[in-house]
Amino acid sequence: MELELYRTALILAGAVNLLIAVALLHNNVFFRVYDVYFRSRWLVAVNYAIFGIGFLIHAYFVLRTTWPEAASALTVSYFHSGGVLFGWSHISLMCPDYLTKKRVICDLAILFLGVVTYWTVMQDWVFAIFFVHASYIAFNFYRTYFHGIKNIEDMPADEKAPRWWTAETKRTVLGFHHSFVVGCNLIVLFGLGSIAITAAFPHDILPYTLLSLSGIVVFCFIFYSLVEYGNVIDAATNATEDASKKDVKD
Repeated sequence: MELELYRTALILAGAVNLLIAVALLHNNVFFRVYDVYFRSRWLVAVNYAIFGIGFLIHAYFVLRTTWPEAASALTVSYFHSGGVLFGWSHISLMCPDYLTKKRVICDLAILFLGVVTYWTVMQDWVFAIFFVHASYIAFNFYRTYFHGIKNIEDMPADEKAPRWWTAETKRTVLGFHHSFVVGCNLIVLFGLGSIAITAAFPHDILPYTLLSLSGIVVFCFIFYSLVEYGNVIDAATNATEDASKKDVKD
């Protein structure tokens, strides 16, 4: 019974992630003129597809009971990929110039090294690669968030401001940036917590059943906040670009 519940939770989580990926790509054509947001939706869709496929592989092979080491390696692999893609997508929404070629090469090199190590060594200590890299990405996220928020808050919303930038628009954009940091908090708790539980309970089933179900809530929230951001994309894009120009002037 416990095993069937585990597999059902994994299949449900996998299906939800794949459906969200399709939903993001289906409507993304309408945002082609917004380069950063268009790319972010693609990156998040790929992220969801990776998680969805990972969950379904877990469900089909039941690796947690048949090959715990491979189950842990698979879990860390898609969480590490997810951390990189989340950083690329959401940090870029707050700082359009974030995703440089150098950063992409560096992140991919560390990710490649990590995935190869997870699958060849299959020891708990190698998860440190994920923890260190994910912590660095999270640090960049929070640093960008607080810096960007300060710049947006400093932008005037009075008669000197552009016509599109009103006090209400300012509150709305700040609200959506806040939803991004809530999403990052959830990802950090869910991702790092999952890997910690993976290392602590390599053979148990119940913790992973609960993690899979809680993960659905996390993924749905991130999807909701990203889609809703598209409803204010004009103001959000202008505000983010103006805030970035403030850094150049300063």
